[in-house]
Amino acid sequence: MSGPVLGLVVVAGKIDLQRCSLYAHWAPILDAHHVIPESWWRAAGLPVASPMLNLCPTCHMTVHAGIDGLLHGYDISELTARARALAQRAITDGTAAGLTPAPTL
Repeated sequence: MSGPVLGLVVVAGKIDLQRCSLYAHWAPILDAHHVIPESWWRAAGLPVASPMLNLCPTCHMTVHAGIDGLLHGYDISELTARARALAQRAITDGTAAGLTPAPTL
């Protein structure tokens, strides 16, 4: 395979690990994601105005599961503490920004 792969850093032909923002663990793939989901901004017809975090795919999807779980009233206690906190922050900050939180998955 040649050329860049989204979220993958290759230095001198070697995959370089990157630090995930949620738990500061090392992962081969990271992507920048909005703290307040982009879809909520788009649904409100507003420009996206949310801080960004570099998350690995597992942490990213765990936060989305937390957001959706909270919105549906599910028990999310099995999710990691920081994922639960970030999910709650997304809802709290989104609501404070005048957005309507909606499922993300």
